[in-house]
Amino acid sequence: MIIKNLNTANQLYFVIEEAQFNLGNFSKAIQMIELAAKTGADAIEFQLAYAKDFYINSEAGFNTYKSREFSDEQLKALVNTAHQNNLHFVATCLSYKLVGKMEIFGADAFCINASDINNPSIVDEVVQTKHPFFVSLPLATTAEINWVYERIIKNDPDANFAFLHGQHPMASGSEFVNVEDTSLGVMKTVAQQYNKTVGFIDHTPMVTMPAIATSAGAQIVTKHLNLSHLIKGPDHQICLNSEEMAEAISLARKVFNSLQVSKKELAKGEDLDRSVMRRSIVTTRVIKKGEFFSMENLEFKRPGTGIPPNEIDNILGRTASKDITTDCLLEPNMISH
Repeated sequence: MIIKNLNTANQLYFVIEEAQFNLGNFSKAIQMIELAAKTGADAIEFQLAYAKDFYINSEAGFNTYKSREFSDEQLKALVNTAHQNNLHFVATCLSYKLVGKMEIFGADAFCINASDINNPSIVDEVVQTKHPFFVSLPLATTAEINWVYERIIKNDPDANFAFLHGQHPMASGSEFVNVEDTSLGVMKTVAQQYNKTVGFIDHTPMVTMPAIATSAGAQIVTKHLNLSHLIKGPDHQICLNSEEMAEAISLARKVFNSLQVSKKELAKGEDLDRSVMRRSIVTTRVIKKGEFFSMENLEFKRPGTGIPPNEIDNILGRTASKDITTDCLLEPNMISH
């Protein structure tokens, strides 16, 4: 099922992952939205958290995320800025208390982060909003995917959501996902098993990977953006700059549009190529008027501007209506009726 209300029917839905590249800098967050709007993306996704219900106090992550918290007014401004720039706002709430707030503040959709696929408080809060949402599958086992699917459907049989396939080995020391490790065939398996739209979370550094994933069946693609490759931040190894992102989105959309074409028709320019590359029926020697056509006095040669070879059976056994020179393209007026 296509994600309703996000215009994903008959087009690729592309989400820019701002994630936490802003590092708590509100001005940089606004700048990222404005930059994302220039790439041709449909939406921008922010990861948002309250440290107190994300980490225990003694963990280093507590202070890190405390420094990245935005005020309510700033959260509202992020959503409004996205809308002003014709982008949907996707909220990945790493704190369940933020889900209801972001719904009120106008978030268009939610994303259940890969780290929270087994977290009932986040899952239940997101489902309760009745908004479209994505379920991220990096880190997930088959059992966990089944668990979250069953919990979602139990809470709301009509829940409007899609699965996002991907991998996330970066915390273990890998800088990015290698293309051979992307397991793109899993998308087809998930789509068939759960009858849901499936997308791809791109944690490769490749400009072409969104197009590759699209060709494998992704109807939604998410990819990280940065302001510059000179700036280091969360997942900077897999980020694209705005020019690269625009190229990635454009290429992926072209691939998606190509996949929608199911009727075989000649492509633009193929008419000329047919005349150059195809063959025609040609005489092998002089043929006198009244002489029968046979495979001994006819053959097939380029160019393809004459009678095509597949019409030979309609000509064999008929006679020449005039004298014909050798190595001549046969024409209809040379054949008696």
